Amino acid sequence: MKKTLIAMAVLAASGASFAQVTITGSYAAGYQVDTNAYDSKAKAFTGDASGFGVDTSFIQFAASEDLGSGLKVAAKLSLDGFARTAAAGGDSNLVLSGGFGSLTLETGNGSDYLSGDYVGMDGKVFGAKTTSDSVTYKSPSFSGFTFALAHSEAGTTGAGLGVGAAGAYSGQRHNTLTASYASGPLSVTAGLRQYDQQGNKSLTRAKASYDLGVAKIGGGFVQLNQAKGTQTDTLLGVSVPLGSLTLVADVASRKLDDQATDAENGTRTGYGLSASYALSKRTSLSATYASWEAALNPADRTTRTALLLAHSF
Repeated sequence: MKKTLIAMAVLAASGASFAQVTITGSYAAGYQVDTNAYDSKAKAFTGDASGFGVDTSFIQFAASEDLGSGLKVAAKLSLDGFARTAAAGGDSNLVLSGGFGSLTLETGNGSDYLSGDYVGMDGKVFGAKTTSDSVTYKSPSFSGFTFALAHSEAGTTGAGLGVGAAGAYSGQRHNTLTASYASGPLSVTAGLRQYDQQGNKSLTRAKASYDLGVAKIGGGFVQLNQAKGTQTDTLLGVSVPLGSLTLVADVASRKLDDQATDAENGTRTGYGLSASYALSKRTSLSATYASWEAALNPADRTTRTALLLAHSF
């Protein structure tokens, strides 16, 4: 106690100043069961798996400063992965905003573009989320319309400054132009992405949601033009609030066309259901069920059931 008081006195005497930092976080743990997991490389079922563990855990630090003349800077730093391994970097960014709009420098896993508030099919029907480094300009709102231009470089854990554009690193870079509209219960966004010359060519995506009050409905698609063929992801979802209980359902598909071989063409599907009960503003109990095709063969279906207790602070 005495050491703390002495240190505070020394800092006060030196004129040191501190930014006001907000600390938030979340921890969710529970029980999960996977059945009929399919290994497409081994062309065999890996069997059932179940057990207790941590689903989500992170701590986030956020701070902001008024620079004057209408400018503001905000920073967010997240530490993820406190389950069984050492803390790892999470979604973090630095945002400079003002009358011109905002400029964001960000590193993170991004998000499942289509799933939003729904169960989510990333790592199931859709690909798993990947780390990326990006810089994004977003315009001010014009009668509900905003525009954004982003440059991103596929990242790797622990990658440093300049890695995405130099050396032997082969991550694919891309530029994305996005237009969005939000007014009342309606939200719509669409974008066009162009890749460099290493593999994928372009990507077109769009999604929309509408809050009916008794339910929120939404959906969208992402079409990726590859070096050979196209990949089209679609999702439809609904979220129904019933007081402390929220019910969610979604259906998703990934269709592959004009691939290198006929065996690679086809459609994979999946769906998810969840029920979440708010025990308080910061604590909830949820149950989720997802079923999806792990390969183009409809018989190769995996199911996942999870029961989680989550607390945020």
